[in-house]
Amino acid sequence: MKQKSSLEKLLRRIAPQAIIVLILTTLMLVGAAIFQSIDPVLGEQSFYEVVFFEFITISTIGYGNQYPQTHASRVFSIFFSILGIPLLVVTLGNFGKYLTKFYWKTHGWIFSERTESELVNDKDMPGIVIACLYLLTFAIGFFFIPHSGAAYSIDDCYFSFISFATVGFGDKVPQIDTFEKFCKVITYLVWGTILNIMLISYVTNWFTQLFARQPFRGTDVEVMIGGQCITVSEITSLVAKEFHASPHQVRSILHDINGIMEDMKTEEDSEKSDILVAQDL
Repeated sequence: MKQKSSLEKLLRRIAPQAIIVLILTTLMLVGAAIFQSIDPVLGEQSFYEVVFFEFITISTIGYGNQYPQTHASRVFSIFFSILGIPLLVVTLGNFGKYLTKFYWKTHGWIFSERTESELVNDKDMPGIVIACLYLLTFAIGFFFIPHSGAAYSIDDCYFSFISFATVGFGDKVPQIDTFEKFCKVITYLVWGTILNIMLISYVTNWFTQLFARQPFRGTDVEVMIGGQCITVSEITSLVAKEFHASPHQVRSILHDINGIMEDMKTEEDSEKSDILVAQDL
C-alpha cells in the first residue's frame, strides 16, 4: 500500500511536466510541417533545421540566419511564438527545479543531512555550484560545439554566453548541417538555457536579500517542541507541507496575523491611555 502511494505521488509530480513536454513536442513537429508548407525557403531546408529554427524562435535567441520570408509564415510565427514561448519557459524552468532538488537530495545523501526543508522551500542551488556547472559547460562548448566563429578561441565562450542569455546577436551562429551536429547543438543550448535560468534566479534572490530593508523576523530562531529543537523556518515548511501550501503562503498568513495582533495591541494601548487621561481628569 505504501509502495503504491509512493508511486502515485511520483506520477502526480511527473505527469504535469510530461504533458507539457508532450504538448511542446507536438507543437514543434506540427509547426515545422506547417512552416515547410507555407514558406518556400524553409521548405527547402531539412526538417530538423526547421525544428531548430522553431527552437531559436521560442527560446528568443533569434540568431537571424533563419527567419520566415512570406506573409503567411510570418503571421504563423506570431501565433506559434505566443504558444511556444511560455511552454518552453515553463518546461526549462521545471527542469531547473528538478536539477536543484536532485542536487539537494544528493548533497543530503552524501553528507547524511536532512534535505526536506530545503526541498519544500525550493532553495536555490549554491552559487559556487552553478558557477562550476557554467565553467564545465563552457569547456564542453569549447571543444565540441560547432559554430561560425574561430574554433578554440574566445569566440567559443562568447557564442555560448550570447546563446544562453538569449541575446543572439547573429555574428556567431551554430552549424547544424548534419543531424548529429543538430542534436549536439540543441542539447547544449537547452542545458545552457536551464543553467542561465538558475543563475538569474540565484542572482535575483541574492540582490533581493542584499537590498531588502525588512527587519529580522527570527525565522532561524530555534524553539523546543516535544523535546526537539527546531527553527521557525522549518516549522513553516512543515505546516506548508501538511496543508499542501507553499511556505510563502504560510508566511503571508502569519504576517497578516502579526499585523492584526499589532493593530489590536495599538488599540488596547490607546484605550488604556484614554482611561488614564479620564482618571486624571
